[in-house]
Amino acid sequence: MSESRWALILGTHDDSSNPVTLSAEEKKLEDLLSALYGSGGEKGSLAKRPQKIRKWLEGVRMQFKPEIIRLMQQDALERQELNQMLLEPELLEQIEPDIEMVSAILALKELLPDKTRHSARMFVNKLVARTEKKLKPKLIVCTRSSYLGRTKRIHPASGRINWKRTIQQNLKNYQVDLKTIIPETWYGTRHGNRQNEIVLLVDKSESMIRSAIYASIIGAILASIHSIKTHLIFFDTAVTDMTDQFKDPVDILFSVPMGGGTDIGLALQYVQQKIHNPSRTVLFLISDLDEGGPVREMIATSTLLISKGMHMHCILAMDDSGQPEYHEVNGQKMADLGIPVFACAPELFPEVLADALNKIS
Repeated sequence: MSESRWALILGTHDDSSNPVTLSAEEKKLEDLLSALYGSGGEKGSLAKRPQKIRKWLEGVRMQFKPEIIRLMQQDALERQELNQMLLEPELLEQIEPDIEMVSAILALKELLPDKTRHSARMFVNKLVARTEKKLKPKLIVCTRSSYLGRTKRIHPASGRINWKRTIQQNLKNYQVDLKTIIPETWYGTRHGNRQNEIVLLVDKSESMIRSAIYASIIGAILASIHSIKTHLIFFDTAVTDMTDQFKDPVDILFSVPMGGGTDIGLALQYVQQKIHNPSRTVLFLISDLDEGGPVREMIATSTLLISKGMHMHCILAMDDSGQPEYHEVNGQKMADLGIPVFACAPELFPEVLADALNKIS
């Protein structure tokens, strides 16, 4: 057995008298193992920093086989006291949730014991409810304004009268003695009954869990608005279409396994097959663009969707973390296609959506 393998088994931090040179790949393994088993993994150190938990889990899932990952996660729960923070119902009920804590719980949800699962759902629901309260009114307003914007003045003999808009705009003409409205202006639907569609295509790899949480909340809110059709689709190296399956964001988050690889090209091909009226569709690809599949397929399918008239945006991160970490080369390639590429705080998404919907002709 090589010296480097022995170093990975025994650890390198405690033996400065006999240093071993590790390759870059071996150093990644050493850092992950040391955080859990070595001097860098003193009891409880991971539990003190939820952000560190998330990055450690992401590294473990990239470097080890599934059966080893499960063993290491179990060891982390025992050695790092993550169970004290995440698996005790009494503590969960007392902690005020934030996005980092919720991300950590969702990354470990498959390990939750039955006694904790209900408390964990309630914990996640606190963040969901708080976020819904802020976003729902804004999303309703932006979709309603887009719907009303698709109407125009028409002759009352037309068979395409938009009665809701006509009544709203003519309330000032209500005749008290006649108990009726006499319309001064009539409105009809500009595009018949064709409905705008929104696609939230969400990367659910480990690095995108926070964005997936907010996308699930936004997707559930939009699904409750009947003037538009909303598709909520998650992907890693496979596609999980949650459209019309759940209305509760917590159900969505606990039903979709988080983590895994990334195949954006495959996910875009699924959207291409699913959407039949691309010119009336706004697609939000929510991903850091760290593509694991062929980049040429991602670019080719994006080009095809745009050529069919789909309004496509790439959101690199949907959170409040500031500068996103993303694949800059792929980001530039998408931008070169004319696709807006940007990060977006959840509170700002309604404005982005309103602008996108208003551009649909």
